[in-house]
Parts: sequence; structure tokens; C-alpha cells
Amino acid sequence: MNNEYIYYVNGNWINNNKSTIPFSDSGFLYGDGLFETIRFNRKKPFRLNKHIERLRSGCKTLYLKLNLTDSEIFNIINTIIKKNNVDNGLIRLMITRGSISGSPWSYNGDAAVYALIRPFSLDPSLPVKIVYYYEKNYPIIRFNPAIKSMNYVGNLLAKKDAEKDNAYEPVFINKENFITECAIRNIFYIKNNNLITPELDLGILPGVMRDTIIEIAKEMNLTVIETKIKKSTIDNMDEAFISSTGIGLYPCYWDSWKSDYSITKKLRENLTKILNR
Repeated sequence: MNNEYIYYVNGNWINNNKSTIPFSDSGFLYGDGLFETIRFNRKKPFRLNKHIERLRSGCKTLYLKLNLTDSEIFNIINTIIKKNNVDNGLIRLMITRGSISGSPWSYNGDAAVYALIRPFSLDPSLPVKIVYYYEKNYPIIRFNPAIKSMNYVGNLLAKKDAEKDNAYEPVFINKENFITECAIRNIFYIKNNNLITPELDLGILPGVMRDTIIEIAKEMNLTVIETKIKKSTIDNMDEAFISSTGIGLYPCYWDSWKSDYSITKKLRENLTKILNR
């Protein structure tokens, strides 16, 4: 496999083995920034406009001065795909406050922009195992669920613990015993002909893939229910799966529960068709 790629480093195109980030970059120093993970299939970015919309909203929330037009962002994404020998994969677009001197809260310069690219990882054996953890045991420090902040320490600690428990992904439970979301993905359940997922008001990231799956479910005449899901109810669900831009849709299970995933399989088939258009 070719491990050499061309990255975008704040206005320059540089080989990944030679690319650097300044020690004074506020994202490196403080996790002061945000990111979007953008999927592309057959060299075509998937729902890039949705990612840019969320990116701009996040920059506004964090007071980041992103001095790029939508067309310039589109150009960066399309150019990084053209410059690399990757047909299907992911682009991570990162925006930081920039290279600062003094206090980050007094810095008013333009934001720094970075983009890296990689092919998809191989799919694991499906279905994948999930494990449920209480949020109180992890420092979930993403202060605003509507943006993808660079602060993911609590999420990564949960991922590490999930690995120790031989699970693919942790799913969080809040202090009121409601299911919220995975460490880096969304969770869905199916009961009868209903697609059930935690509501955004619980502090859920409005995932681009989450929205896509909800659209597909409605086209399949499933009833979509965004609600509060008690931990005590999940063993009564018929099916379950997790989703994200990176994986698309993976059926999942947990200890003492199993499914035939009949509807999940159809959802995944329809999603695959959309991604490969």
C-alpha cells in the first residue's frame, strides 16, 4: 500500500512525510479548533455542502476567522482527492485559531486550515459488538454538540476501554439513564417498523450520515422516532446499528442480545447504492 499522500497545510500542498504544524498553533497547544470528516466514493465527496454548513456554524461558535469562501473550500477538497491516488476514503478538514503568540483569547488573526486524506479502513467482521458506559465515568468535554471540536479526550478513553472489553464501540448513557451516542458515532434501534434514535436535545452531534439514514428510512416507509431512549428498554429492540461518515452503517449487538438485522440489511444496501452513485 502506498503510504505517501499529499496534504494541504495552510495554503501549501506538502508530502505527508514532510508536512509540519507549528508548535505555536493554537489547535496543537490547546485543542483550539474543530474538524470535519468528509467521505468520498469514486473520488466524489459525499454531501460536502452539509459539512461546510456545519463547519461554518462551528467557526462562528468558536470565533474562528475562516478566511475562505465555500468555493475555495470545495476546491481544497476536490484538489486533495485529485492529487492523491485514493479512489475511496476520508478527508479530515481541520480549522484551528492559527499560530499564536501570547494569549489565544486575544488573537484575532485568520484561522489555519489543514486537510489530510486516507483510504477507508477494512470493514470489521459484522455485526460489531458495542458496550454501554455511563458518561459520568468519562470527561465528555465537547461543550457544544453541534460542532466537532478537537477535544475528544473522554471519547478516546472510552474507546480504549471498549477495546479492553472486546467491543468495537462504546455507547454512552447519561445521568438520567438515557442513551445518548457513541464515542464517535450515532446509534439507532429498530422496533417493529420504527427507526428509533436519541433526540438531538440530549446533546447529540447532528451527524451527516445520521441525517442520510433518516432520509433513507423515510423512503422505506419506516416511522422515524427521535426520542429519549431508556437504557432499560434496549433489550426489547428488534435491531440495532451504529453510523458515521467513516463507516456508513454497521449492525451491532451487545452481550445477551442478538438480532437477524432484516431491516438493517436493507437500510445498508440502500445506503451503499447512494454512496456509490
